[in-house]
Amino acid sequence: MPIAADSPGDEPIDIRADSGRFDGSQGATRLSGNILITRGEMEVRADEGHAFQGQDRSYERFELEGNPATWRALDEEGEEIRGQAGRIEFQVTDNRIVLSDGVRIERGELVVEADTGQAVQVGERYERIELDGSPARWSTVTEQARRVEGESDRIIHRLLAEQVVMEGNARVREPRGSFSGQRLLYDLRTQATEGEGGIHMIIDPELVDEPVNDEIED
Repeated sequence: MPIAADSPGDEPIDIRADSGRFDGSQGATRLSGNILITRGEMEVRADEGHAFQGQDRSYERFELEGNPATWRALDEEGEEIRGQAGRIEFQVTDNRIVLSDGVRIERGELVVEADTGQAVQVGERYERIELDGSPARWSTVTEQARRVEGESDRIIHRLLAEQVVMEGNARVREPRGSFSGQRLLYDLRTQATEGEGGIHMIIDPELVDEPVNDEIED
């Protein structure tokens, strides 16, 4: 069932599913089976969901479920971002993607797992991903084939800057040692870690090759 919905000045939304039924009392279309929603370079796939209309009868948000539901888009550098979760909400006005229930985000070698998250678009493509968990966890493999892992209450992945910001009970573990504090920043390009808020470091002196700063610039 293809449906197209246009917002002024934006790309059209294409909605496909095996079946759909409009409920006028809710102002929503119930979608079932092989749901595919695309808008430009972004796509969401799910098993079940609702497409909700606003007062002007244009679609303003989609609430979708899957096992899992998946999301795919491009960042400002044209690199693919892939996400999955039990529930995905697509907010049409600002192309915001909200994920919950078993969230997993992948971008290159970086993998993040969390309880909830959202992808924020600035301009034409996504600029950052914000995730929360108890804790939220991430891992990556460097060009030197070193595995690096981190965790914190909140993770902000700055896509263009290639940075992972960890807030609340933050910890980074890598072959050189471990770093903990209330706020840490890990640079994916340089593999440098910076932090503030009760920093604790355990370092193998034979493997130290980068300075560790004690402040983060906003």
